[in-house]
Amino acid sequence: MSLKKFIAQENMMITMFPRDGEEKYPEDTKQLTTPQKCQLAIRLSSALSPEALTCDGELRGAKLIAKSKSLNKAKQELEALGVQVPAY
Repeated sequence: MSLKKFIAQENMMITMFPRDGEEKYPEDTKQLTTPQKCQLAIRLSSALSPEALTCDGELRGAKLIAKSKSLNKAKQELEALGVQVPAY
């Protein structure tokens, strides 16, 4: 999953479950503000937590590896923009 796909996923969640004052992320990663990058870093860190990554132990094998690789790709792209994604 590229960073753009992760942003699209997060934007879909914002649309489905809106919170007061929460805005969608720009699709163009070059337009992300520093606070938006920091929010995405936190959300990526959460998505990479063992519980979320494995769907509480339900996801295993090739699907787990594919999910981990895609989220780590998004993490690398975000870190290339100058924001450190906290380790979980």
